[in-house]
Amino acid sequence: MPPKLIWRDNSTPVSEKYDDIYFSSEGAVSETETVFLKACGLPERWKKLTNFTICELGFGSGVNFLTTMKMWQKTKPKEGRLHYLSIENHPLKRSQLKKILVSLPELKKFGEELIKIWPGPVKGFHRLHFGDVTLTLVHDNVSCALNEIDACVDAWFLDGFSPSKNPDMWSDEIIKKIYHLSAAGARLGTFTAAGSVRNSLEKVGFKVDKKDGFGRKRHRIEATLKGKRVNKEITLKPTIIGAGIAGASLALAFKRRGIIPHIIHDKDFIAASHNKVALVKPRLDLQDRPESRFFLGSYIYAINLYNNYSPAKGVVHIPKSNDEMTRFKKLCSQSPLPKNHLKYDSEENKLILGESLVISPKLIIHDWLKNIYLGEEILKESNIIFLAAGFGLKDMPEVKNISLRFSRGQITSTKANLSSAVSYGGYAIPSGGQVIVGATHNRLDEHHPSIPRKSDDIENINNLKKFTGIAATLTGEDSRSSVRVTSKNTLPIISHLNKDTWLFTGLGSRGFTFAPLLAEAIVSKILKEPMPIGKSVWAKFNYTSVD
Repeated sequence: MPPKLIWRDNSTPVSEKYDDIYFSSEGAVSETETVFLKACGLPERWKKLTNFTICELGFGSGVNFLTTMKMWQKTKPKEGRLHYLSIENHPLKRSQLKKILVSLPELKKFGEELIKIWPGPVKGFHRLHFGDVTLTLVHDNVSCALNEIDACVDAWFLDGFSPSKNPDMWSDEIIKKIYHLSAAGARLGTFTAAGSVRNSLEKVGFKVDKKDGFGRKRHRIEATLKGKRVNKEITLKPTIIGAGIAGASLALAFKRRGIIPHIIHDKDFIAASHNKVALVKPRLDLQDRPESRFFLGSYIYAINLYNNYSPAKGVVHIPKSNDEMTRFKKLCSQSPLPKNHLKYDSEENKLILGESLVISPKLIIHDWLKNIYLGEEILKESNIIFLAAGFGLKDMPEVKNISLRFSRGQITSTKANLSSAVSYGGYAIPSGGQVIVGATHNRLDEHHPSIPRKSDDIENINNLKKFTGIAATLTGEDSRSSVRVTSKNTLPIISHLNKDTWLFTGLGSRGFTFAPLLAEAIVSKILKEPMPIGKSVWAKFNYTSVD
């Protein structure tokens, strides 16, 4: 998936596959300013809109994005937000990106921010935050990516390799998809002036102008659609029922946009999200399906968020059987994640998840809910409600027609000789001189789900010994039990129950991995912003929508 690069004159990166440069040797930043920003009427156009959306075909080294972000910071409107989507079928490795951006000192500040959270060559959607600038990368071929994008685009940067060397990027089919994703009055800039591209744009309704080219190029194209986009603001006063990871993730997504929600929380209820420690690791799938790409994207999104909280890094996963061992080896051979995230140690028969995290749920949730009022009643002025109460949903009439499954899980405080986190179906995590071992999976019965059971402690200790060989004893500290919510197909549930009520649940034991990106998707959908996940992924999770 990552490209092979050739360095021309030791300074200009060239794609070996397409035999074409990533940017002009005569000035990468100046090229972006002329060919794309000026061509699309920027920065003047974004000064008139609260939200402005750019979509780029060909992220490459990120020069266009970084130059755009630099201009945005100097000229942005008050309370404005910039959404930048970019499609790239051959994303760079972090080391390649770093080498390229070192040669562009004028972009150093923004380049360092990008490198820090760069997802690497991982298929699917990736959302990255830079204050009031949101970057959504789509690592896929251009046709599939445009099919999956849910956005209304104000400006297009067409920066794929030359039409003669990469014709698939410039076909009639692609231009039609660009048209259908465009807002009224959308503008387009590109370095090429190829007749086939001009004709395709004119056929779908763009007014095309040929301009003087940049550098050695004789000509380039600018294009405009008729109409003018009206600046429509959506005023939300949200109430979130539930202060676990689902509710806290929604709160974070709203706060990021300057919207402060009201939260209803039962202070006497012990939620599954408030365990002492939690693992954040990828759910891995041998098949390349929409949900598989979401599993990877949500994991990368989550660890970028949690790295701000000084978590412990690195988890070892022990296969429970020969079949699972074979599966892990196949997964690693497919390289769904870079090796620093995922590799198999054949000598010790274990999966090494080098970037997976051990986090403190209480620390994170407390920070995300900071400066938010937690009450017990819905405020009169609230105009949208989110049901994210986990086990608290069980008796809510609003969800009676949705099949939710509730299971009890218990964690146990032990003493054991263990220095770093290990998982094996269950998990064991060193924490504050103890080792937290969990978690059981049991159906609800007549017993109270939050009261710990001695039998579950024994089960946790026995499973740790069975799958890892590690012996553990009880510390005498109280164990902790809570309830998970899952769906029939084990995927999260997002449902627009009625005009002003949404359901967000079904996260199971992966709430800290899945919730942040899904909450970002829900808020993006409601505010009619570009989505951070593909249309097919949203359809997988979206139950009984009334959209």
